[in-house]
Amino acid sequence: MVPIWLGKMVAKGIIKGVKHRIDLKKIDKYVNKPNELDIQIKQQQKIISKQGRYIEELEKDVAILKKDSHPPMFAKDDYKKIIKRLNKLEKRR
Repeated sequence: MVPIWLGKMVAKGIIKGVKHRIDLKKIDKYVNKPNELDIQIKQQQKIISKQGRYIEELEKDVAILKKDSHPPMFAKDDYKKIIKRLNKLEKRR
């Protein structure tokens, strides 16, 4: 078996080698700090939430209007009958 201290030293050496090859500061900056795409997404989320609230208000208004309104007094068939009667009355004159 390999002694623990030797394993730790090898692991530290490997980590140092990887750190020299890869610039971890840039990766850390990209991952942890907000960049322009993060800012754009946050703005779009705000806009979407505002529009969602506005749509909900409009749906509530429509529901109130539907509740308060009444069905039409005349159907399409009734309208046609009324037009026929008016035409007959105008012909009599």
